[in-house]
Amino acid sequence: MYISLSNSQHIEWVTKSLEAGKHVLCEKPLGLSSIETAAMFNSAAHNGRLLVEAVWGRWHPRFARMVHLVTSGEIGDVEHIETAFTFTSEMTDNYRLSPSMGGGALLDVGCYQAHAWVALTKGASDLTITQLERTIGPTGIDLTTDLRVRINNNITAHSVSSFALPSHQQFIVQGSHGQISTEVGESFTTWNETSSLLVNDVLEEFPVTNAFVEMVENVSGVIDGDSGWIVSSADSIRVAAILDSIARHP
Repeated sequence: MYISLSNSQHIEWVTKSLEAGKHVLCEKPLGLSSIETAAMFNSAAHNGRLLVEAVWGRWHPRFARMVHLVTSGEIGDVEHIETAFTFTSEMTDNYRLSPSMGGGALLDVGCYQAHAWVALTKGASDLTITQLERTIGPTGIDLTTDLRVRINNNITAHSVSSFALPSHQQFIVQGSHGQISTEVGESFTTWNETSSLLVNDVLEEFPVTNAFVEMVENVSGVIDGDSGWIVSSADSIRVAAILDSIARHP
């Protein structure tokens, strides 16, 4: 079962689907809070079903390559992560503009960046907000969230999530012995196009990829008991907790 409803509807229909015996692939953000997210995974465990958050960019081969470069130590210790996901919205009557429906830039595009932190820093087990600036729109949602954090005591990160700034995606990881950055292709939502990654001075190229298909095939493989990779429940719950802490920060 694939669920792509508005954010506030996820918990109801994910839970009902799990209780009906369905495995569930649900759009990001999985829940409006870490409490909702954990409750859905508890329901999945209780019903013996698989629940996966559909952050499809994490299945892109370029993202996987970035994770490998970092976890293998090829750029040394991570020192700084610089990300952005912004676009100027022309939305009207859209759930993304409604606070009660889980709207706002942080939940909509900030979750991609929080997933990057978790994937690249061993789960971002310790995170401290050092600077936060918000622009609140007329409906009460955050149009822009500009955030600086410290992760695991020694990694700094800066992210910008916005419905009000010009269209821009960025993903740079600075290590003690090198740097990697996305080049051709959108940093988080490259779809059905070639892309590239700059690793120090070497450009690595990736063929046309449909990361959504990669996601579905991997999830299906896990359900069938074959090989496949999925975003873990721990990652999704940790991302939700990070977004909670940002949303609650004064």
